[in-house]
Amino acid sequence: MAEIIFNEVTASYGDSPVLKDLTFVVEKEDFVIVMGPNGTGKTTLVKTLLGVKKPDKGLVYVLGCPVQKVCPHRKKIGYVPQFQSIDPDFPATLYDVVLTGSYANLGYVKLPGKEEKEEALRLIEEVGLKGMENHPFGRLSGGQQRRGLIARALMGSPRILVLDEPTAGVDLASQNQVRSTIQEIYKRTRIPVLLVTHDINPFLSLVTKIVLLGYGKHFVGGKEDIVREEILREVYGEYVKVIEVAGRKYVMTRDYHYA
Repeated sequence: MAEIIFNEVTASYGDSPVLKDLTFVVEKEDFVIVMGPNGTGKTTLVKTLLGVKKPDKGLVYVLGCPVQKVCPHRKKIGYVPQFQSIDPDFPATLYDVVLTGSYANLGYVKLPGKEEKEEALRLIEEVGLKGMENHPFGRLSGGQQRRGLIARALMGSPRILVLDEPTAGVDLASQNQVRSTIQEIYKRTRIPVLLVTHDINPFLSLVTKIVLLGYGKHFVGGKEDIVREEILREVYGEYVKVIEVAGRKYVMTRDYHYA
C-alpha cells in the first residue's frame, strides 16, 4: 500500500471548500510538491493529512491507517509546521527543542535516554548546526530555527517527512540553506517527502509528483505533466512562463520567480 492515500477528498476552510474530490498517492521514495497560490488549500491539505482536520468527504490513509483513527502511524510522521516567530526569551536551547522530537515514541512516562540524546546531537550536526546545541532557540536566526525544526522532525526515524512552507519568511541565504538541508536529507534517507512550497524550482530535479492546487480545481501528476504553461495558467493566470536553460526547466509566475 502507498505511504499516503487521498481518495476523493473534499475539505473546507471555514465554510468554503478549498479541496474538492482530490485524489493522489505518495509512494515510498516519492518527493511530492504541493503548490498553488495563497488560499487554495495547501495548509488545509496538510491538516487533513495529519488528522487535525476531518475531511468533508473522502478518505485519507497514512501508512495503511485512516488518519482519523488512533494508530501508530502518527509517530512515524516527521512534521515541520508553518513557521511562527519564536519569543527570543523562549527558555529552551536548540538541543532541548530537537530532543522533544523523541517524545512521541517514548510516551508520557519514559524520559529521553542516551540513545535519544545522541540522536539529537547527530541530527543537529546533520542539519549544519553543530556547535550551536546550547544556544537559546529563540535567539537563533529564522533559517537556523527552521533547520532545528527539521532535525526535531527527524527524531525517531520517521517514515514520512511533511514540511509546510519551510522557507517562507526568511532571507535568501537562509532559504538556500534550508533547501539544501531538505535536499540532502532526501538523498540520504530516501524517505518520502511531502513539501508545501511556492519555490518549486530548487527541487525540480528531485520531484516525482506535483499536487497543483487552484481555486476550486487541482492537477496531479509528474513534473512533465504539470510543469507546462497551459497547466500552470489554469491556476496562476496568464502570466506564467516555463523556460529551459542548459537542459533544466524553470517556472516563472507573477508572484514568484526563482532560478
